[in-house]
Amino acid sequence: MKITYLLILAVVLFVPGGCGHAPQEYFAAPRTMVIDVRTEQEWRAGHLDGAILIPHDRIDQEIAAVAPDKKTRIYLYCRTGRRTGLAFDALKKAGYEDLINMSTLENASKELNLPIVK
Repeated sequence: MKITYLLILAVVLFVPGGCGHAPQEYFAAPRTMVIDVRTEQEWRAGHLDGAILIPHDRIDQEIAAVAPDKKTRIYLYCRTGRRTGLAFDALKKAGYEDLINMSTLENASKELNLPIVK
C-alpha cells in the first residue's frame, strides 16, 4: 500500500505532463478589466472604481498596452451605450474574444457592483 502511494506520487510530481509540471498560467484565471470609453472630461465627472479610461476613438491604438492577452475579459461602458458598441466592434476586429458591453456607467456600476468615484 505504501509503495503504491509513493509510485503514484512520483508519477504526479516527476513525469512530464504530471501535475508537478503544469505551467503556472494553467492555474491562473483569465485577467478581467473594466474600460470606460468616454472622454476625459466625462471620466473626471465620475467613473467606476478600478476602471481604465480609453476613449472609444483611441481604443484600437491603446488597448494592447493594457490588455496584450486577447482572451482578457473586458467590460466596456460609456454614457448611453453608443460608444461601447463602437469600441466593442473595434476590439472584436482586433481579435479580442471576451467582450461585454455594459452600455452605461450606471448599468455597469449596478451589474458589476462597483462604486462610481470622482
